[in-house]
Amino acid sequence: KIMNYRYHWHPTDYELNILLSGTQEYFLDTKTYTLSENDVILLPPGIGHASHSWDGSAYSLVIHFSKTAFKPYVKKGYMLDFPKCRSSKEIQQEPGFSRLRFYAAQIMLAAQSGETYSQLEIKASMELLISTLGSMFSPQVIKAPDEEAERHQETVKKLLSYIEAHYREKLTLEELAESVQYNRTYLSTLFRNTVGVNFYEYLMRVRFQKALSELAETNKNLTDIALDNGFSDLKSFNARFRSVLHCMPSEYRAKLNPAYIMPAEQRNFISWEEPHLKNKLLEYAHLG
Repeated sequence: KIMNYRYHWHPTDYELNILLSGTQEYFLDTKTYTLSENDVILLPPGIGHASHSWDGSAYSLVIHFSKTAFKPYVKKGYMLDFPKCRSSKEIQQEPGFSRLRFYAAQIMLAAQSGETYSQLEIKASMELLISTLGSMFSPQVIKAPDEEAERHQETVKKLLSYIEAHYREKLTLEELAESVQYNRTYLSTLFRNTVGVNFYEYLMRVRFQKALSELAETNKNLTDIALDNGFSDLKSFNARFRSVLHCMPSEYRAKLNPAYIMPAEQRNFISWEEPHLKNKLLEYAHLG
């Protein structure tokens, strides 16, 4: 169930989102998409995104799968992006989107059946879904975060943990480098190559993520939310909010319905027995 905005990103996973009902606002980096029932959108790894339903009527089927799914088809250090895998009412019934809905439904139906060969059916449907993306959605080859040596991965994990613990403070790359005893320039390159964005952008994502949660879940004033989450002032928080969600924090908060607010760490999963969900998946499973 789509509730209030949750700004996040998946460093190594693609996210396939199929809207089963209602209307969903989707923000992908600096672009805005309004999804209607049956619309499909695929996000590549590492892209900041948020989605929202103002009235709580939106339900979506979401599948995450690893970027390694396309590893045999690209050179080392690269991955695939699928900018054409974003439907609208006008094109949502095109064969490629119908096939994605079909295979996603097959995965769900097989998972629920629990029959002897259901796992085999899930695996086969997932491979056909991936094949459909590659053959029908004109993939673009883009640079991927490097797969660094194990010691570098461990270093980056420590850096991310350090940012998580200190994002409220005036954190600098120099301080981060000192925490792991690395040269600043080398650390900057390592961070971008491994995480996919530079240190400052990652820090701002974390700050925005935390501030967005407080905006929905607390009664704190906007200035306190901005300052308590590491923004230098309300102006910089407003600017970040406009660049990501294309509105002001005050406008967003005013439109929030308390009944449709859920803490960022929680999810509202829909029962398999919900009639509309089951009927929608059965509809998708009959590929015309």
